[in-house]
Amino acid sequence: MTEKYRITRTCDQCNHFREAFISKREAAFELVDYDKLLGTICRQCGSATFSSSRQLPDLDLELMLEWATNANLSLMEQDEELMLAEEKYLPFILELLDNHPILERKQHMLMDALCIMVYDITEFEPPGEKETLKKRVISEINLRKDKLELADEWIMSYIKKVVYPQLGL
Repeated sequence: MTEKYRITRTCDQCNHFREAFISKREAAFELVDYDKLLGTICRQCGSATFSSSRQLPDLDLELMLEWATNANLSLMEQDEELMLAEEKYLPFILELLDNHPILERKQHMLMDALCIMVYDITEFEPPGEKETLKKRVISEINLRKDKLELADEWIMSYIKKVVYPQLGL
């Protein structure tokens, strides 16, 4: 049986609750129209204002590869690189960068995500925490300086200010 992911909508007026279940792919790429699936008005009071939520799957290599090769797919409306800047996605990011033909825009996002990992550890983790991860990510970025150079315009200046000196740039 395939795993299903829950989406919910709660009426802001009467708290009437509706839910539906969607596939991992639909959840990962926001492919579901909430209005079509759950309606545009509350069945109980007729209100059109709702709070919505969705259960997000952990990404796997298959989903990330599909995302990285399809210009029409997104993981979030914006700031996808922030979502990808997690240790659990590091092996997938490296695999995509090194072993698969991916869209240039998505390659830039993946390089940005690596820089964000270093930035987040530097700025938000207690000194010494996750130092091994930070050193590894710095090493991985340095192995891909050609890709970093291409992605330079995608990386925010405040991130570069913190990360680039650690890369020797």
